[in-house]
Amino acid sequence: MHALWFMLLALAVLAIAYRYYSAFLAAKVLALDPGRETPAHLRNDGQNYHPTHRWVLFGHHFAAITGAGPLVGPVLAAQFGFLPGYIWILFGVVLGGAVHDLVILTASVRRGGRSLAEIAREELGPGVGRVAAAAILFIVVIALAGLGRVVVGALAESAWGVFTIGMSIPIALAMGLYIYKVRGGSVKAVREATIVGVTLMLLCVVFGKQVQDSSFGHYLRLDEVTITLLIAAYGFVASVLPVWMLLCPRDYLSSYMKIGTILLLVVGIMIVNPAIEMPLLNTVGAGGIAVDGEVFPAVVRGSLFPFVFITIACGAISGFHALIASGTTPKMIDRETDIRPIGYGAMLMEGLVGITALLAATALPPADYFAINTDPQIPVVAKIGADSMDGGPHGLARSAQELIAAGSALTAEDRKRLSLQPDEDLLAAAGRTIPLSSALRLSNGALAALGYHVEAGEAHATELSAGDFARMGVRVEDLPMLADATDEVIAGRTGGAVSLAVGMARVFSGLPGMRALLDYWYHFAIMFEALFILTTIDTGTRVGRFLLQEALGRRWPRLGDTSWPPAAMLASGLLVVAWSYFILNGSIATIWPMFGIANQLLASVALAVGTTILLREAKKPVYAWVTLGPLIFVAGTTITAGLRSLFEFYVPMVRVPETMTKGLVNATVTATLLACVLAILVMSARRWRQIIGARRGS
Repeated sequence: MHALWFMLLALAVLAIAYRYYSAFLAAKVLALDPGRETPAHLRNDGQNYHPTHRWVLFGHHFAAITGAGPLVGPVLAAQFGFLPGYIWILFGVVLGGAVHDLVILTASVRRGGRSLAEIAREELGPGVGRVAAAAILFIVVIALAGLGRVVVGALAESAWGVFTIGMSIPIALAMGLYIYKVRGGSVKAVREATIVGVTLMLLCVVFGKQVQDSSFGHYLRLDEVTITLLIAAYGFVASVLPVWMLLCPRDYLSSYMKIGTILLLVVGIMIVNPAIEMPLLNTVGAGGIAVDGEVFPAVVRGSLFPFVFITIACGAISGFHALIASGTTPKMIDRETDIRPIGYGAMLMEGLVGITALLAATALPPADYFAINTDPQIPVVAKIGADSMDGGPHGLARSAQELIAAGSALTAEDRKRLSLQPDEDLLAAAGRTIPLSSALRLSNGALAALGYHVEAGEAHATELSAGDFARMGVRVEDLPMLADATDEVIAGRTGGAVSLAVGMARVFSGLPGMRALLDYWYHFAIMFEALFILTTIDTGTRVGRFLLQEALGRRWPRLGDTSWPPAAMLASGLLVVAWSYFILNGSIATIWPMFGIANQLLASVALAVGTTILLREAKKPVYAWVTLGPLIFVAGTTITAGLRSLFEFYVPMVRVPETMTKGLVNATVTATLLACVLAILVMSARRWRQIIGARRGS
């Protein structure tokens, strides 16, 4: 089973959908009118409302909506097998996600660029508007935490990745100043800035290796807490600065890298035609995921139905897109007819991202896929009866004596990774377990003293053999070769981003003449993923700031002024603190399912609002089925997943003292979201009945 035919089928379905279905939606259902003046012209303030060339805006919109979801969701969902994710992405994006984005973007443009919460208030009444506003703010925080957690995991301890992503910020600032201040926003200036900006970004990838290996490199090898704080600072600044200065040029720059990389990956998959190693369907059981007779730890918890839908999240349909489509983008639409390629077309491109991510990830051997995406607990000292892959007891050290003998090689950081207090005896760690990721981040001196195959003087444990992993109870196939080739520790790097980067690098390095450049392709892929995610972080924070200011402005009007710096900084600061809390106190296993539920519930709210608008404004009421059909499916699966997560995952966490606080927060947020969305759906159904009755009466 190879990837080529699956890629060709996906391209054909997406092309047909854009050519015919989006044309029907634009002409018949929504009746887009190029002569109708848009908010970008009516309210042009040079700050948030700004007429923007359709392809620049396509770049901004695509970059803003295409965050971690279509990259990471399909990769995590690959644990269920290849086929469920492929089918849902392909048909979900055509019939659900792209329709959702197109309808909400049109509705916002025709209502002065209003937010989804304000549109809900107008269409469904003040009560629904208040509930929707509360639910949306919750969802924004959870969504940004889920997306941010992925990029934190990908950039941790990677000087090459941190350097490349860090350089994208001054490059984007220079682009924005050149285009709008030096050259007055001309089309020629956009082209010039794009050529220079993309060239500089590629140079940063190429020379990132030299930076990593230089004496300055260790300053960029940052831990997860530091990276989280830096991302928070970036999100705050990008939310407050004028949209043309950083947000739009960085998204535009990112869009070229994103679209170019995806197209290159499509071509690479068609040329290399890698075998799909993951079975079409895996068995999910209480003990883990069964793959061809072997059982691996689950990447995310839950059964195939309904959890495959919330795990894939943005790749098929995303409520987060409704925030962009009713946030920054409608304020920059030049003509109504631009809505079709931006709203429907950008989502089809995101679906293609999801398909390519799934193909790249499932081309990895299953053992390597699970070794990268799970972080099992490893006994510090091997326990009798706990068999490893080579038949013996598994653990970091083979005996207490071996651990004691290696004590002199342990650094202060090593002791922290073993959960040892500064004055605690080394034997206190003998009965403990540590995550695989912590074991692999021990210094090479310590690992060499424990008998592992590493160079004691090297910075990373990139030379571990399959036998070394077997000692710790982890089965691998090509992973040791990949770790050595990429010069990165890639096992135990949960979140999907690293396994996707490895899969992409394998495809790219399979192209003619590229075999020796796997490390560059890997770090290029990491940069590519981080660009995706950070453009969602900055735009999402800005959209959340608008929503929070709308809510605060009803009580204190001055705080509702989006152009007043103190109000913008207050709202941005509150949002950044909230999503940073979840990143710092959660893992991908706990945040991503909650993000998926929140994201799909928001899509249900947006589809309910869209159905209301179409019932009232479309030429034929039957056209409302274009949103009502997806709503029934998405709401049904997501509410089921939310209830199961609440009672099967989060409530049990509350009963355990160590996880009580985290479980209580997760349970409270999930229960609140479910209650809000159920209330919105009930009130929406009442409104639909009124509208249908009125239309029949007329």
